[in-house]
Amino acid sequence: MGSKELAQLCENLSIKDEDSAIHQVSGGIERDGVEDVNHCLVGKVLSGKRVNREAFKSVIEQIWRPYGSVDIEVVGENMFMLYFNSTVERDRIWHRGPWHFDRNLIVLEKPEGTGDISQLSFNKTELWVQIHDIPIMCMNRRMAKWLAEQIGEVIDIPSESRDC
Repeated sequence: MGSKELAQLCENLSIKDEDSAIHQVSGGIERDGVEDVNHCLVGKVLSGKRVNREAFKSVIEQIWRPYGSVDIEVVGENMFMLYFNSTVERDRIWHRGPWHFDRNLIVLEKPEGTGDISQLSFNKTELWVQIHDIPIMCMNRRMAKWLAEQIGEVIDIPSESRDC
């Protein structure tokens, strides 16, 4: 096909008013979308191999059933959109982690704003850490905090525990 023929084909491409009606989305749809995002989590299974999607859905639905219902949609390689009925159910799952599937960590993120999944980094998760074999002189809250900071960001050191 020559450039002359290609130019002629491009000239024939146009959209005219009579071609089709323009449809506008009714007002308030943005608010509904924000509400949907508030009921969601995005989960990524950190694994070097592709996760069996059907097995993931089956296992997670079964494990999370006591905390509420969840609908799961595949949105990428080892990445899943998790839809909950309410923010209460979503937050139960969020706070009961960390979660794992097939011996691989599931990192959860709360989408915000428009819920653009490509903006999520999946680079943080909360873990409970216990450190053993510390010399007696180092068994205090200040040292516990310092040791924990060597691992990552410290969220909390339980206040009900004694200094040792």
